[in-house]
Amino acid sequence: MRSTGLLLLLFLSVSFVFAGCKQGEEAVEKSEEMHEEAQQKFDASMPDKLAPEVWNLIQTENYKLTWKTWPEKATIYVNPIAFEAIGKDDAEFPIGAIIVREKLSNEGNVEKVNVAYRIGGNEETKGWFAADYAPDGEVIKVYERPVNIRP
Repeated sequence: MRSTGLLLLLFLSVSFVFAGCKQGEEAVEKSEEMHEEAQQKFDASMPDKLAPEVWNLIQTENYKLTWKTWPEKATIYVNPIAFEAIGKDDAEFPIGAIIVREKLSNEGNVEKVNVAYRIGGNEETKGWFAADYAPDGEVIKVYERPVNIRP
């Protein structure tokens, strides 16, 4: 009788383990599916969400006072990562490079600020994020494919 009870207990334990494993596999598959859907939604909306953060970053960095200008380009500011890459004409800018171009009016006032930021991760844009801003930081346009990174 005692061995029958142990066998029954062992059988039930094994059954629960197999049932739990099956449910675990289904949960993992569903989780992966949900992650892929979330990733697609995030990728589609990321540039618009990123634009204000990039503006805040360049303001926090105080780019006009702390960054160097592109050689012979007084209205193009580059962070230290980008500045180091400028001398290497054939080289790509590394991840973390930020280039800020100010478009001036005839009177010399800033009309528009273009920011290109190499954040990596997006094959279509070669890892670049780019947007135009009004002088007050309002996002004017987020580019799907940044062009003309080097002036």
